[in-house]
Amino acid sequence: MALTVLQLQANLDAINQALGNPTLRVRFPDGREVTYRSVDELRKAKAEIEEDIRQASGKSGSRTTLAQHKRGDGPGGPSLYDRW
Repeated sequence: MALTVLQLQANLDAINQALGNPTLRVRFPDGREVTYRSVDELRKAKAEIEEDIRQASGKSGSRTTLAQHKRGDGPGGPSLYDRW
Protein backbone atom coordinates (compact mmCIF):
# COMPACT_ATOMS: atom_id res chain seq x y z
CA MET A 1 0.00 0.00 0.00
CA ALA A 2 1.40 3.38 -0.99
CA LEU A 3 1.85 6.02 1.67
CA THR A 4 0.16 9.39 1.43
CA VAL A 5 2.15 12.61 1.11
CA LEU A 6 1.33 13.41 4.75
CA GLN A 7 2.64 10.03 5.92
CA LEU A 8 5.78 10.44 3.81
CA GLN A 9 6.30 13.95 5.21
CA ALA A 10 5.96 12.62 8.76
CA ASN A 11 8.61 9.97 7.96
CA LEU A 12 10.86 12.66 6.49
CA ASP A 13 10.43 14.76 9.64
CA ALA A 14 11.53 11.76 11.75
CA ILE A 15 14.62 11.28 9.55
CA ASN A 16 15.48 15.00 9.78
CA GLN A 17 15.14 14.88 13.55
CA ALA A 18 17.58 11.95 13.70
CA LEU A 19 20.02 13.78 11.43
CA GLY A 20 19.90 16.76 13.81
CA ASN A 21 20.73 14.57 16.81
CA PRO A 22 23.73 12.33 17.38
CA THR A 23 21.73 9.16 16.80
CA LEU A 24 21.19 6.64 14.04
CA ARG A 25 17.89 5.39 15.49
CA VAL A 26 14.64 6.67 14.01
CA ARG A 27 11.17 6.13 15.44
CA PHE A 28 8.57 6.65 12.74
CA PRO A 29 5.02 7.90 13.45
CA ASP A 30 3.58 4.44 12.73
CA GLY A 31 5.61 3.00 15.63
CA ARG A 32 8.41 1.38 13.61
CA GLU A 33 11.91 1.89 14.91
CA VAL A 34 14.89 1.61 12.58
CA THR A 35 18.57 1.81 13.47
CA TYR A 36 20.68 2.88 10.51
CA ARG A 37 24.31 1.78 10.19
CA SER A 38 25.70 5.19 9.24
CA VAL A 39 24.79 8.82 8.66
CA ASP A 40 25.26 8.13 4.93
CA GLU A 41 22.59 5.42 5.07
CA LEU A 42 20.30 7.84 6.93
CA ARG A 43 20.85 10.48 4.22
CA LYS A 44 20.07 7.93 1.50
CA ALA A 45 16.81 7.08 3.26
CA LYS A 46 16.02 10.80 3.40
CA ALA A 47 16.66 11.18 -0.34
CA GLU A 48 14.41 8.21 -1.12
CA ILE A 49 11.57 9.65 0.97
CA GLU A 50 11.98 13.07 -0.66
CA GLU A 51 11.76 11.42 -4.09
CA ASP A 52 8.64 9.50 -3.01
CA ILE A 53 7.07 12.80 -1.89
CA ARG A 54 7.86 14.42 -5.25
CA GLN A 55 6.33 11.50 -7.14
CA ALA A 56 3.25 11.32 -4.90
CA SER A 57 2.63 15.05 -5.21
CA GLY A 58 3.04 15.00 -8.99
CA LYS A 59 6.14 17.18 -9.04
CA SER A 60 9.05 16.61 -11.38
CA GLY A 61 11.77 14.29 -10.17
CA SER A 62 14.45 16.62 -11.44
CA ARG A 63 15.70 19.35 -9.16
CA THR A 64 18.09 20.77 -11.75
CA THR A 65 17.51 24.33 -12.88
CA LEU A 66 19.40 25.80 -15.79
CA ALA A 67 20.02 29.52 -16.12
CA GLN A 68 20.06 31.32 -19.45
CA HIS A 69 22.34 34.25 -20.00
CA LYS A 70 22.48 36.64 -22.91
CA ARG A 71 25.64 38.61 -23.59
CA GLY A 72 24.78 40.05 -26.98
CA ASP A 73 26.51 37.25 -28.87
CA GLY A 74 23.60 36.79 -31.26
CA PRO A 75 22.98 38.46 -34.61
CA GLY A 76 24.32 41.98 -34.57
CA GLY A 77 26.44 41.29 -31.49
CA PRO A 78 30.20 40.85 -31.32
CA SER A 79 31.75 38.03 -33.34
CA LEU A 80 34.47 35.66 -32.20
CA TYR A 81 37.06 37.82 -33.94
CA ASP A 82 36.14 41.08 -32.19
CA ARG A 83 38.44 42.10 -29.36
CA TRP A 84 36.80 43.55 -26.30
